[in-house]
Amino acid sequence: MKSLFTYLSKIVGPAAVITAGTMGAGATSSLILAGTWFRYDLIWLAILILPLFVISVDSASRIGLINRDRGMFSLIRSHIHPAVAWIIIAIHVPVHIVVGMAHMSLMTSSMLALFGYYPDAVDAATYRFIELGLAISFSLAIIWLLVAEGYQRMQRVMTGCMIMMFVCFLIVALRGFQEISAILLGLVPKVPADLPVPGQGISRDSGLSMMAIIGSVLAPGALFGISYLSADNQSGPVDLKKEFQKSIVNLGIFYGGYSIFVIIAGGFALYPLVNHAEIDSVNEASKILVRAFPDAISFLAPMIFSLGMMVAAITTYIVIVEVTSYACLDIAKQRWHYTRDNKAFKRTLITIILLPALLSPFWEFPALAKNLLLMGVNTVVIPMAFIVLLILLNKKAVMGEHVASLRRNIVLAVGLLLSVSLSFIKLPDVIRIFSSNLAG
Repeated sequence: MKSLFTYLSKIVGPAAVITAGTMGAGATSSLILAGTWFRYDLIWLAILILPLFVISVDSASRIGLINRDRGMFSLIRSHIHPAVAWIIIAIHVPVHIVVGMAHMSLMTSSMLALFGYYPDAVDAATYRFIELGLAISFSLAIIWLLVAEGYQRMQRVMTGCMIMMFVCFLIVALRGFQEISAILLGLVPKVPADLPVPGQGISRDSGLSMMAIIGSVLAPGALFGISYLSADNQSGPVDLKKEFQKSIVNLGIFYGGYSIFVIIAGGFALYPLVNHAEIDSVNEASKILVRAFPDAISFLAPMIFSLGMMVAAITTYIVIVEVTSYACLDIAKQRWHYTRDNKAFKRTLITIILLPALLSPFWEFPALAKNLLLMGVNTVVIPMAFIVLLILLNKKAVMGEHVASLRRNIVLAVGLLLSVSLSFIKLPDVIRIFSSNLAG
């Protein structure tokens, strides 16, 4: 037991926080639906994208480690242009407030699902009242978590949540390993054929599913936010090698294993179903995941799945409110460090926690659809994040002797190209979904 705690103490840090946030509803949705529609054929992509995830987040982290008292947006303002900083903030903050609403909705719906309550099981007014009460309860608990003890407790709790999610989806996926030969074939790169949906005249586009997997790790909040987390976590001499090793463990091993388990869970439990092409809701998936469990304990599958989704939403919500608080204070030239005596940070944090919680029950849109949709909205900001990283990491005035190497620049350039492609492919769908929702 002592050795376990010793090991966990070595992985606690900003990389663990970002990993827990990335293992959120959007990534889980993309991964489980990839397994549901295309079985194990996209496991290779989930693995292939990991080096980009590790390098890009670690690169952003280095900016904070080298510049402990200069925030990301201050650096953008000083070394790129003030207008660039304000343009990013103008997109970044409203989008993250709405993303927070989406994840709060998922928290409340997952909690209610644990007790058998669904929107169609009670009248709308009663469900909304219960949802609002739960949203306020969740927000107060998060305020206590983040404000009472501060940064170090938050890191420990987020690391624990990351491990809990990992275990939840490992349990769901374990039975799928009996199909190990098919899983191993999923390591061979290939683009699966599009999957027609019977009777609907549409198909599940494998290209869009692939882009969703890529997009789930190219999170602008992580790239802009981890520099602040790293600056607040760092004490003593900077050890970039040690921090990079933590990034590999958290972002590569934990998130990589998690993404594989989720795809396997979908591929084993849902792909064999006759109507697997019609499934487009993780809530629906949670109800029929019973095949992943032995018959005697199959009733536990939806509960474990809902619990995993709820924790995933909580972790992403915490990262969202933190990085948004950092950004707002930094752009306003206020002290942004997350310390017990920084009352401005605490007030900003409480406001940003409460705002999405109070608004979320009144947004008439399914909880999962909000998350899938808002992952698409993020595509507008992702290319900007990579451009900022490439500029700042190559300025000696910012990084000193630790300017980016050629290999790091190549990986980040690949990230930029992928993010631009993601924007062009997904943005039309985002506009279409928003337009149809407003029309409805």
